[in-house]
Amino acid sequence: MLDQPYMTDLIEANSMGHEPNKIHIYSASWGPTDDGKTVDGPRNATMRAIVKGVNEGRNGLGSIFVWASGDGGEDDDCNCDGYAASMWT
Repeated sequence: MLDQPYMTDLIEANSMGHEPNKIHIYSASWGPTDDGKTVDGPRNATMRAIVKGVNEGRNGLGSIFVWASGDGGEDDDCNCDGYAASMWT
């Protein structure tokens, strides 16, 4: 996924929905700009893939999605990161 020249909602969604019954934990550390001002997060297809994984992954037990937070330094605000601050991660 990260070797793409640019990121799209569909690329992220395909990554988050890849092999949900074989991959139990998805760990990620990307997100929006870490400037403490930019509020951004997963788009529609990515959010649907994450919610589906939480509800149906691991053969019905639910996949676990973990996002790093606070890696933008002292100006970072984790509340602005829609990936790390999501109730689904």
